[in-house]
Amino acid sequence: MSALAHRKVLVLNRGWNPVAVIGLERAMCLVCGEYKDGEPKARVLDPTQDFRLFTWEDWAKLIPQDGEVGIRASNRQFRIPEIILLSRYNKLPQQRIHFSRRTIYRRDGNQCQYCGKKPGTAELTIDHVVPRSQGGKTTWENCCLACVTCNKRKADKSLTQMNMKFFHPGYKPYKPKFTLYRGDYRCKSWEQILGVAYWETELASDNAE
Repeated sequence: MSALAHRKVLVLNRGWNPVAVIGLERAMCLVCGEYKDGEPKARVLDPTQDFRLFTWEDWAKLIPQDGEVGIRASNRQFRIPEIILLSRYNKLPQQRIHFSRRTIYRRDGNQCQYCGKKPGTAELTIDHVVPRSQGGKTTWENCCLACVTCNKRKADKSLTQMNMKFFHPGYKPYKPKFTLYRGDYRCKSWEQILGVAYWETELASDNAE
């Protein structure tokens, strides 16, 4: 299992809504676990078979296809589940993304929004487009990344006062949209069941840090 520790599994609640992305080991514990009455805590969903649901007992009978990575156990290999559906959980995740340095750096791609350079995180700062001394607020729409050089040049002046512009024409700082999984890994099977609406849900509010 350690060799597959990087694999992720999409979790749906019993209403087929995405609620989390978890590691493969935890997902295996859920599909193998049972409630006191014997009902599985989760089942494996396979979009390649008309969204059929499998108990672990049935799923373990499936053999990986040619070229497909599997889970090796004793002298057998099992297909890796990519989506599981919880049997009883029906809540939805809180759709909120924290307003923090980490998320601003991620939104702006570690790039100065004034000169376009990527000098490294140690040489980047968060700049208030409208300076706080002029009434500017610390919000998604008024903060962006700036390299140390551009930040010093702009100081406590506005872009107009300093005759500066954003590097990307038409760019404006914006509030990011909620993303269930904040990583680079996404299975094709996830796309089949989620669609664009699930990946880009507009946030309801900020949570400043």
